[in-house]
Amino acid sequence: MVWLAAASTGIVDVGDERLRVVWTSAGVAYVDEERLGIKPRIEKRLKMQLIEKAVPSIIKRGLARALKRPGEDDLPIDLTWARDFERDVLLAARDIPWGETRPYSWLARAARRPLAVRAAASVIARDPLWYLVPWHRVVHKDGSVARGGAFSKLREALLARERRSRS
Repeated sequence: MVWLAAASTGIVDVGDERLRVVWTSAGVAYVDEERLGIKPRIEKRLKMQLIEKAVPSIIKRGLARALKRPGEDDLPIDLTWARDFERDVLLAARDIPWGETRPYSWLARAARRPLAVRAAASVIARDPLWYLVPWHRVVHKDGSVARGGAFSKLREALLARERRSRS
């Protein structure tokens, strides 16, 4: 494997979750639940060699804020590993306000590729920053969320929580 760069990684407990975090000098590049065999998958996805370190307190605090209000944190994110369209989609999703939703077609337009609706949906489905990029705010054009699977239940729960806190 040819590494494009090196990045730091560590485990942090946020609420009831144990997270694997990857960061560079530019920001957080990856966040996911810690599980067996995740490091090699992250290295392959990001094309970065991971170096185990203690997670800085600023990242711990930012992740704790993100748990309370997903997508409303002030942590910088590092998308140097992403292709242009992927980066544009993730940044557009990050701009969706708390408690609001946008359809996949909006996301594709915001990423400057209005005909790439399915591609935008694929980027959101594979989002390695799901903890910091509010993927759950992207829905079908009729406002419905995809049915089935654990993520649809999580999406509905996150959206319900945001709607309650807005009223």
